Amino acid sequence: MRQKIGAALFGLGLLCVVAAVGLVWLIVPALKQVPYDVTPPDIVVVAPSATFVSARTLPNGDPAVTVETGTLRSATGIKPDNDTAAELTGSLAGETLIWNVYQATDWVDRDLPVERSESRIALDRVSGAAAEWEGQCYNDVVAEELGATGCKAGNIAYSGQLYLFPFDTKKQTYQYFDSTLRQSLPMRYQGVEEIAGLETYRFEQTIPQRGLDMDEEALAQLLGFLAPEATGATMSYRASRTLWVEPMTGGILGYRDQQHHELVPDVGPPVVILNATFQYDDATADAVIEQAKDGRAQLQLFGRYLPIGVLVVGFLAAGAGFVLARRGRSRGPGPATATRVDS
Repeated sequence: MRQKIGAALFGLGLLCVVAAVGLVWLIVPALKQVPYDVTPPDIVVVAPSATFVSARTLPNGDPAVTVETGTLRSATGIKPDNDTAAELTGSLAGETLIWNVYQATDWVDRDLPVERSESRIALDRVSGAAAEWEGQCYNDVVAEELGATGCKAGNIAYSGQLYLFPFDTKKQTYQYFDSTLRQSLPMRYQGVEEIAGLETYRFEQTIPQRGLDMDEEALAQLLGFLAPEATGATMSYRASRTLWVEPMTGGILGYRDQQHHELVPDVGPPVVILNATFQYDDATADAVIEQAKDGRAQLQLFGRYLPIGVLVVGFLAAGAGFVLARRGRSRGPGPATATRVDS
């Protein structure tokens, strides 16, 4: 009986070891991919005391373009397109998310729209970086046309990180996409900081002042309102960004984006088109922190605590089984009992 129990315990121990290995090598890698059915929370950033251009129609029907100061609020909503993702082939199949992204920027003080845009983007499920896909696009639209005109596929080439960093983010430089320049530029690791009890990696990207290419018609309209005596102008741009990334999940827990756009006419002083520092609002900060905590807990459970627990149980069971089996074999049949016969 002891041999049977020992063999069963030893087998259970081996099974536990196999299960622990399976958790680490099969379950955890599956968890380190963004699920298709997850819809990210809306991301809202605000910029108090911002300087910006407001283009609107006056009550008499005349257009007006003015430089204003106030609070800007930019909301980004994401809708996964799982049907399109399921149709991907080649290296993108099963490895890529397709997201429809909608962005609305408003002048909070006057409850007026400032900018609307929509885009489609492919993202790698593990690295979070943009994947090469012919369907990616970007479109600036007015508020009433959002979602109606659609993007023209292939009019932009996304690259680098945008909304996510990789699972197991490293202390290294990453490429981060700048929507104004429409290219990815280095974002460098700067150190470790704590946010809401979580360790984060701080990354910074600095874009020195540079000229921007601008549509001639749009430039002429700006000059007509903001520098009517000028016959030509250039547009300059600079930016500085800081992101705080939770390394295990790649979630961006803190965000600061400082942008400065300036119209430089050939007559008269430069005109600030945009000067703003965007940061998460409280609701967004709470949502991304909670999401990171849930993700960390799940990865730690299946990648650390559960495998260690199963291994301990496995080693104990295998050890106990081995001892019982050996004792059962060494004991053998019991000695014969002598029967005394009196003569």
